Amino acid sequence: MYKHINRDDRVVISSCLRQGDSYSEIAKRIGKDKGSISREIKKNKNADGQYKALSADRRAGKRRKESKLKYRRIENNSLLTKQIEDRLEPLISPETVAHELNLSHESIYAWIYRSRPDLKEKLPQRGKKRRRYGFKRGKKQGWTQNVRSIEERPEDEKEQWEGDTIRGRGLACLLTHVERESLFTRGDLLLQGTASLVLQAVQKQNFEGSITYDRGSEFALWRLIERDIGGNVYFALPHHPWQRGKNENTNGRLRRIFPKNFNFATISQRDLDGVINKMNHTPRKTLAWRTPCEVYGKCCTSD
Repeated sequence: MYKHINRDDRVVISSCLRQGDSYSEIAKRIGKDKGSISREIKKNKNADGQYKALSADRRAGKRRKESKLKYRRIENNSLLTKQIEDRLEPLISPETVAHELNLSHESIYAWIYRSRPDLKEKLPQRGKKRRRYGFKRGKKQGWTQNVRSIEERPEDEKEQWEGDTIRGRGLACLLTHVERESLFTRGDLLLQGTASLVLQAVQKQNFEGSITYDRGSEFALWRLIERDIGGNVYFALPHHPWQRGKNENTNGRLRRIFPKNFNFATISQRDLDGVINKMNHTPRKTLAWRTPCEVYGKCCTSD
């Protein structure tokens, strides 16, 4: 069944275009037809000819919304609109109004949430959605549905990294990776915590082995990360930060220097490198008082 190109697809398209990938390569990567990629870029690129994921998604959403307006039965019928408004009140539900006017109650609810949120106060539950007792919330859909779980990660892999971002005040943030055995740390200063900038930072680091992340949207391009590192990317289970314990601990140490609400736009990559270098050359009790650099063995020789 055909599925529209979504926001996650557009992030991949934008990143691949920056890397010079062809339309055929992009189509193969996201499971679409080459013609679909061509039409997507042609319709949703900026005035300067560049294709940016965020603006493309907004443009596509606006076009989809406008295309449906002429088919809206309630919006295009002022008499019907007034009849619904006059009848609707907390003791008279949309189901009752729909029955009287020969409508679908789903249409009335959709119209209220879409075009007349001011009428939510007239709904029986004041517009609040409630779950029936004993029913669980449905799983969220999206890119996280097909990720490789940490439960699939083999324990005997040569190098295993854990990664995450540290956010503060403003858009800038830190991307950190910690090698599990040696606690050797790598850090990158990002102007924004977007998936494309995370991908670019990982590409510069020349990782080996596997990486485990949490399920934040900044790691949505995990398939491209796998391609570049030649290894697997795993994801911890939702709300299980202890599954990336080494990285969580390291980020806690960095918070001693960069406390909560710190504005990372006020420092440079060189400043961050100095902090990371000191951490990598400080003896650690958990490493029998050796330094992460010594244990990792690919940095330099610590005294």
